Amino acid sequence: MAGGRGAARPLARLLAGSWFRSLRREGPAIPPGPVLLLLNHPNGLLDPLAVEALLEPAPGWLAKATLWRILPLRPFLAMFKAIPVTRPKDGGATAESIGESFRRVHQVLAGGGSVALFPEGISHTGADLAPLKTGAARIALSSPVPPRLVPAGLVYGDRALFRHSALLRTGPEIPWGDLRPRGTDPEAVLELTARIRAALLPLTLHGPEAGVLALAQEVAWLLAEAPGSRADLEALRRRVKVLLPRLEAMAAEERTALQAEVQAARDWLRDHGVRPDQVGHPYPWEEVRHWLPRAALRLAVGVFLLPAALLFWPPYRLVGWVAARATDELDVTATLKLLGGVLLFPPWTLVLALGAGHWLGWAGAGLILLAALLAFLSLPLGERLAEDLQAVRGFLRRRDGAVPHLLEARRRLLAAFPELGM
Repeated sequence: MAGGRGAARPLARLLAGSWFRSLRREGPAIPPGPVLLLLNHPNGLLDPLAVEALLEPAPGWLAKATLWRILPLRPFLAMFKAIPVTRPKDGGATAESIGESFRRVHQVLAGGGSVALFPEGISHTGADLAPLKTGAARIALSSPVPPRLVPAGLVYGDRALFRHSALLRTGPEIPWGDLRPRGTDPEAVLELTARIRAALLPLTLHGPEAGVLALAQEVAWLLAEAPGSRADLEALRRRVKVLLPRLEAMAAEERTALQAEVQAARDWLRDHGVRPDQVGHPYPWEEVRHWLPRAALRLAVGVFLLPAALLFWPPYRLVGWVAARATDELDVTATLKLLGGVLLFPPWTLVLALGAGHWLGWAGAGLILLAALLAFLSLPLGERLAEDLQAVRGFLRRRDGAVPHLLEARRRLLAAFPELGM
């Protein structure tokens, strides 16, 4: 499963490059040999897509059997050679069907391959990890060839937003040699499952209390440093993990007061269209002088690409409209948008090409294909233009009367949480 995937990796990179603005991997490399890669599951089918694009060689996958009922997914499942597993909650699971799934995973491991799976068993938007199923532990403990167990956490910017950032953070291997001689003894299974959960938590943005986790993320975001074009999800993850135990230990009154201060800062930033990393930035002339010609060039190119972008704007809006009305679950929204785009954009391009070809011949059809390419290229350019506008807002607000107050609030936060001054 880990090898011979043909077009799977290029396709994953193409789709991931289209959907994600940036993809980043941190942590130790995946070791060679048989590996079970154990991940949290916060964003539906975008999770395996991000992993496929980031890891080389890409792992195989253990996937719920119900995915094969979704016709548009079948070619992708076949391309990525996913192994179906029937879950008891979906009905139809038998000891034989589960045993066959385990056997196929063991076969890949015996060949020195790697298999990725989600021990939670579900994609979800909960603050904490969902209770882990025991399947991952039972696969490892029953494998004739003992795999190395590697935890990995997926962290996203805005999960439902097109063109957001994603981080894959791998962790140290999970020790379990002491449990292997006990096989699938129930206590050994439960102990290994607990070790998997303990290894996943530091790599993710999960926590047992939703309110405390949200506050930790808000504080970490407000303490962003110098202006940058992309969110540093690894820095955010580290800060949240530092903040969580401190915030959990706070008295409720202290947390409420902190929340009020954080909310006031957020309101000002939102109302003025400014990011926290822009507050207090001096915008020196040397920096502005270098930025101006580049921004002007981006604007000129943007005007040139605008007709192509507008030509493909209707299917983009339609996909977003349908996804917003089909579900309010964040972990499903991105999946629907991605599938909708894959299904709708090719026929839209074909219809436009046929129409242009009818009126203008082959040259017209070629122009449509060129416009499709230019519309694709306009995505990162549009993001840079949005950042240029953000920079202008930050520059204009640099002497706003509230800025000293916000800087003082930041200073108080750093004084209250000195661990964040890392």
